[in-house]
Amino acid sequence: MKKYIIPILIILGSIILSLYFFPLLPNSMASHWNAQGIVDGYSSKLSNVIMFPSLSTFLFVLFIIIPQIDPKKKNIKTFENTFNVFIYSMLGFLFLLQLQVFLWNTGTELPMNIVMPILMGLLFIVIAELIKNAKQNYTIGIRTPWTLSSEKVWDKTHILGAKLFRVSGILTILSASIPKYSYIVLISTIILFTLILLIYSYSEYQKEVKGKV
Repeated sequence: MKKYIIPILIILGSIILSLYFFPLLPNSMASHWNAQGIVDGYSSKLSNVIMFPSLSTFLFVLFIIIPQIDPKKKNIKTFENTFNVFIYSMLGFLFLLQLQVFLWNTGTELPMNIVMPILMGLLFIVIAELIKNAKQNYTIGIRTPWTLSSEKVWDKTHILGAKLFRVSGILTILSASIPKYSYIVLISTIILFTLILLIYSYSEYQKEVKGKV
């Protein structure tokens, strides 16, 4: 039960944030920003104050339930502490995003195209640590047909994946200094590194299969 205290506190913080800001927020709120940090979408105050706590609660419940029904849940137990840190980080990310949106809509306009790359980059670094420690399962990690077919391929792919996610996180944080290109850096590294990991896991699996022939 102790491992759930931090997520519950974050969710309670999100609820308190919504209650505090509700009378201060405009009825129509800025809720989406483009790559240049310019508002290009609006939604109602009520939907915003409900959405953030609801999304955090939904993800928290999901993170608890899915590993319990995973056929390889024993493997998840081996990196449970790292997985818990990821849960804390994901909920913390949503909390800070909620605060950013509420501050923007009450007059404190922190540039979204600077704040988001920093938050995303930090989250990627946490994900890198999670990937580094993840053992073969059907819920968490780089799940390709080839990593799920071989523990060796899983381990090799996740060693590489951890390095790539760490690089992506650092590059994304640094891109905040050139906000005009931060979105490009974020998307391009995700696409490039995903392709690399797909090709790498397939290649390692083929090597393993040929080695058994």
